This record gives sequence, structure tokens and C-alpha cells, in this order.
Amino acid sequence: MQLDKSILREEAHIGEELMADSNVSKSDRKCFVIRQSVADGDFTLEEALAAYGVSREDFNNYLSRQVVSEITVFLSHASSHVLAVTASIAVIGELYKAFLGNVDPQAQTFQDHLQSLSQAVSSGKVAV
Repeated sequence: MQLDKSILREEAHIGEELMADSNVSKSDRKCFVIRQSVADGDFTLEEALAAYGVSREDFNNYLSRQVVSEITVFLSHASSHVLAVTASIAVIGELYKAFLGNVDPQAQTFQDHLQSLSQAVSSGKVAV
């Protein structure tokens, strides 16, 4: 999204400079803002994607990377490894349902397998 620089306050210019010097790509910065603006209710997802010139595929890829990153952090800090694995399975199931549930005719079978695996981990039938 292109902004008229003349209306930005000093903080905005400093923020832009700091982000430009970071390891975060311009695309990831846009996706972060899209995610936040949709979560805040400022825009619908489609409106935000159009405003920032980001494709749905690029945004979905960003979200996938963020979820993997969050799961990795959760796994490394979780006090219970079983809980961490069970929660990760649930997240994977939700991602599958959101991204492929409408496309894959075997989506319910996949969901059933994940549910069975989650129960097996929780009950100790599968060691983690």
C-alpha cells in the first residue's frame, strides 16, 4: 500500500527505516499488516489483500510459515511434550480443514486419522 509520505509523522518514518533494516521481507511486512488489520476488523481479508497488493497464495504461504514458527516455539517451551504434540496435531488438522477441506474429498478421513492420532498420543499409546 502506497502512503503519501507527507502525512506521516516522525514515528512512521522511523518505523519504516527500522523495518527496512530488519531481516523481514517487504512481502512479510505487508502480510503482517494484513493479518493485523483483518484481526482488528478494519478490513475484510479480500479488501486488505487488494489494498496491499498481495495475492491470496502469498498470504497463505506467510500464514503457514508463521504457524510453523509458533508451533516450534510452543514445542520448545512446553512443559508437557505430550500436550505440545497433541496441540500441534490439532493445529495441523485445522490448517488442513481451512486450506484443503473444500478441495479434498478425503478431508474427513484425514481429520479422523488426526483425531485418532491425537487420542493415541494423549492416552500414551503412542510415545512422543
